[in-house]
Amino acid sequence: MAATVGSELGSGVLAFALTWVASGHGPDVASAVLTVTVAPSVFLVLLGGAVTDRFGPRRVMISCTIVLMTTSASLALAVTLWATPPLLLLITAALIGTVAAFLRPAAGVFPRLFVADNTLGAAMARVGMASQLARTIAPPLGGLLIGVTALSGVALLDVLGCAAMLVTLLMIRPPIEHATAIEAVTVRGIADGMTTARATKGVPALLVCVAIVAGAVIPAVLLGIPLAARERGWTATEAGVIEAGWIAGGLVCGAWFAWRGTASRVWLPMAAGPLVVAAGLGLLALAPIWGIAAASTILVGVGVVIFTAHVFPTYILLAPASMISRFQSLLILVQQAPQLIVNPLIGLIVASTGTATMLAASAGIAILASIVVVTDKTLQTFTTGSETAS
Repeated sequence: MAATVGSELGSGVLAFALTWVASGHGPDVASAVLTVTVAPSVFLVLLGGAVTDRFGPRRVMISCTIVLMTTSASLALAVTLWATPPLLLLITAALIGTVAAFLRPAAGVFPRLFVADNTLGAAMARVGMASQLARTIAPPLGGLLIGVTALSGVALLDVLGCAAMLVTLLMIRPPIEHATAIEAVTVRGIADGMTTARATKGVPALLVCVAIVAGAVIPAVLLGIPLAARERGWTATEAGVIEAGWIAGGLVCGAWFAWRGTASRVWLPMAAGPLVVAAGLGLLALAPIWGIAAASTILVGVGVVIFTAHVFPTYILLAPASMISRFQSLLILVQQAPQLIVNPLIGLIVASTGTATMLAASAGIAILASIVVVTDKTLQTFTTGSETAS
């Protein structure tokens, strides 16, 4: 967990710094940098999951961390020699996105090698909370550091974060052995992972639910907050507090599950989470003052974490041991791919109907995730054997 904070903090600060420097070259360069960071992780994530099933999450994480550390060190040197031409920024962003396609599936399943089934939810909540805390601190810290140390200094900070993670990975040995799948890194192996996921009871329903929440609801929040603030005359500071509410709600809820554990009968919180999200979005759509809007985003953050804290460990437990990373790569894919389509659509909807209509529609879409959960028989009967969080 400590190494995760250091690694995520360094990566988050560097990501902010890259976008900030790119914006100095114009909006087209900034957009291109953001796109080439996300696109490789969408197109290569299935291969990344297969590689992890073949070689194990620890080996893949060590390799990816070395590549990231080398990339950041090279960026620091290149900036010193050639300043920050757009091509350098694009190459760096593409390398980071490519590594993420392999690192994220491995990091997502790594906690599974340390704990028993009945404590997996709490373990994943703790690691997730550490990551979220680092991602929350990273943007303001990046803004501070980019003005003090420039891009080269920020890149060197990322080197330190990667070094902390690398040392940790080299020192620890997971007590549970990884189930190696020799055939995973083939076209047939990747296709088998997708076919098995489709045929595994409960998994298609979970993927649909995650696609609904990550593809339709989360972008609505991230774009809806600044758009609603401008429509309703709230200040930038007030909009920042509203944004912080969504993060704070998620952190507090994540801390609760990390302390008390997750529920044994997972379908109840899985169904309740999207309903809480829908309530928050509906309140945000109608909020006349920024204080009510901040309360609404707290609800959204709580609902999302109630949902994900139970969906993610359940999904891993349903996956065959030899395909766990290929399943994880599918989960990442359904989180990221829809956003490439939904983000521009939200802009069009807001331009034609207003922010309130878009947020209300997103609330209705969130409810669909609850309906999917309560109609799936496998999820209704699935239990982790852990103590119910209360």
